[in-house]
Amino acid sequence: MKSNETGIRTPIGNRVIIYTRGKKKTWTAEFWHDGDHRRKSLKTQNKKVAIERAANLEHQLQEGEYQAINGNALIEDAIESDLSYLQTENRARKTIVRYRGELRTFRDFCHGQRVRHLQRITPTLFVAYRAFRKVVVKPRTLYHESMVIKQLLKWSTTRKLLRSNPLREIQLSKPVTESKPAPNLEKVQKTYGAASERDRFLIAILASTGMRSGELRQMRTEDVDLEEGWFKIVSREETPTKTRTSRKVPIHSTLIPMMKKHMEQSVDGWLFTAEPSGKYPAGDHWIDTKKLNERFVRRVRKLGLPAGRETNGYTIHSLRHFFETFCVKAGVPQRVVDAWLGHSSDKSMAAVYYSLSDEESQRFMHGLNLSFSTPTKGEDDV
Repeated sequence: MKSNETGIRTPIGNRVIIYTRGKKKTWTAEFWHDGDHRRKSLKTQNKKVAIERAANLEHQLQEGEYQAINGNALIEDAIESDLSYLQTENRARKTIVRYRGELRTFRDFCHGQRVRHLQRITPTLFVAYRAFRKVVVKPRTLYHESMVIKQLLKWSTTRKLLRSNPLREIQLSKPVTESKPAPNLEKVQKTYGAASERDRFLIAILASTGMRSGELRQMRTEDVDLEEGWFKIVSREETPTKTRTSRKVPIHSTLIPMMKKHMEQSVDGWLFTAEPSGKYPAGDHWIDTKKLNERFVRRVRKLGLPAGRETNGYTIHSLRHFFETFCVKAGVPQRVVDAWLGHSSDKSMAAVYYSLSDEESQRFMHGLNLSFSTPTKGEDDV
């Protein structure tokens, strides 16, 4: 042992040396790791405690278990690393896009506060960010953004980018979910009648199956079995469904004539395609669900009905709510409706063991008194 200006240096095992530093005589460990000389505070002035912590550090070094904390990790680098990890875990593309936007908004706020490193994120900064966002987003959106940020810091801690999670003790209350409006059959029929011929077909399918518009967009001609009477909603690697699972829904009798006519004119590829455009002159690209929703909302508004997500009015997704409500009121068991909709939130054993046969599924579907009014002339697609 020898003395220096920092205090007596005491070897612990073969790789660690401890000594006191500073006015408070805090014990510090010195060692080599991955070819770099490192120094680590043991955060104690008690020599016995310091020796115990240094012995644990020595064991981690000997067993290859030691991971250094990167105290200089940038917020932006952590965000990109987290998103890359989520991609390797096969999270949905829409999820990655949403997380990226929310995390970059947080990053920009931090930069505006002259905070660029993860270790400088504090509960006070997080609360200030929530106050900043509260004036421009709804409570549910604010809750989601906050949880994504907490997830980022928790992940960063597990990857040794942070010594500890500064937001670990912060508890957030989940906002009460607003009830989503579900139009009745009469309102769906009015909207159907006001739509263009092209959109009427899509509205009828969405209202008769409960499909998401994104699932309808991704259907291929091979996913329709007119002989047996099924729509097959297939989750493919390049076009996964929201739940990453496949299912099938019986084709209601009101759709059969429309589907037969459509299938006769279809070629292999997307089941429904958009009108030809300058970018796609052949008209062989899939429908634009955003524009479909815009047309739907515009027509609903012209009918004097509540329209648009901003006012908690009807959107194209409301047809999914209509289908569920209509089926349950018609006496279809909830578990059958859940199977058609692809709901997977019920983890009870009853849900696990329940098995819906094809015969039962078809019987329930064809028992629905579902029809649409005689269409009137509507607008052209835009």
